[in-house]
Amino acid sequence: MKKIILRGLLVLFLIEGLWLAWWVFGRSPEEQVRAAQANLIEAVENRDWKKLERLMAPNYTDAFGHNRDTAILDGRKYLSGFFTLILKTEQTTLKATKGQGMVTSMIRLEGNGVGYSHMIVGYVNQFTEPWTFHWSNPGRWPWNWQVNMIHHNQLVIPQVQE
Repeated sequence: MKKIILRGLLVLFLIEGLWLAWWVFGRSPEEQVRAAQANLIEAVENRDWKKLERLMAPNYTDAFGHNRDTAILDGRKYLSGFFTLILKTEQTTLKATKGQGMVTSMIRLEGNGVGYSHMIVGYVNQFTEPWTFHWSNPGRWPWNWQVNMIHHNQLVIPQVQE
């Protein structure tokens, strides 16, 4: 009886191990980028700056002259007044190959807070064009995806006097 239970447990662990190996190494680049994009959205919603820093490439740049550090500083400045923040994504398209990916998505904000928060929600929600996220995976592990650039044609970041 004990041998049957042990064999059953061994088979169960083997199946679980194979499933875990497939999940880590067998997912397509599209699935990997989709997971990275979801992590990025979640990090912004939670204002998890350390997670966001890990998801942004060290060579991150954008049309506003941001690098990774200045983008996070501006994110802290503009998003710190939110008590709650939800990013609703729709009309998402995703293209990915081994090591590179691009996501375009309409993003609508929901949230409340103080300071700039209401102005930011109204401003972002008026956009009629999607956001574009450029991803790369410089390593060999499927969880190493990093965003290299975030772009939006309609976005203008005003200079705020401190």
